[in-house]
Amino acid sequence: MVISLPLVLGIVPALFWLVFFLQEDWRQPEPKRLIFLLFIAGGVAAVLAILPELFIDKNFPLAPGVPPELSPLLLPFALIEELAKFGIVYLIVRPNKYFDERVDAMIYMITAALGFAALENVLNLFGNEAIVEVALLRGIGATLLHALAAAILGFYWAKGRIMTGIIGATLLHGAFNYLILKVDSTILYPSVLLFLAAIFVFQDFEILKDEDYVASRRILPKSKAAPASK
Repeated sequence: MVISLPLVLGIVPALFWLVFFLQEDWRQPEPKRLIFLLFIAGGVAAVLAILPELFIDKNFPLAPGVPPELSPLLLPFALIEELAKFGIVYLIVRPNKYFDERVDAMIYMITAALGFAALENVLNLFGNEAIVEVALLRGIGATLLHALAAAILGFYWAKGRIMTGIIGATLLHGAFNYLILKVDSTILYPSVLLFLAAIFVFQDFEILKDEDYVASRRILPKSKAAPASK
């Protein structure tokens, strides 16, 4: 059986980041079947996002002379993708008995986002002559972007502030796309953006893990002078 190179190079980076981020939930890892389902669902979300994007792109083409980075569709396209990822995750895990920790919201969103990125990578690699170069750039850049944007949305979902999460994820997504198009001769600025976003995301992980630990032990924060319940 011949394995397609675009398929492998498109999926492997997403799987790498998935294994990486799953380490943040080592105390009570999610079932492998649920993780697999969410990864596949992320690919479905990518298909769902492509349909309205193609419709908008066809009916609202960029005006002649306007550079791609100034396209008024950067934020709408980013919003469509973030909503597609969140919507499909919400439908799958909201009634799920395994959604029992705050940090799970970030893990679930990241998993679906990486499935989304995997399919997006594969589609971009098929027929591309610079397949290895593009795979490396997408594996480090666009794939990680999807994970970080989804993590931000997941954090605010856990906090009960879904709209804030959608706005934050969309702005990060749109800013990354703008920088990629604006400074196509260097990946410095997009890389710096992802690095800064990653700092906040890992802080968010620690916040939710601490809250989950407190909740599991049924104790109050130290700032409140009350004995822990037994």
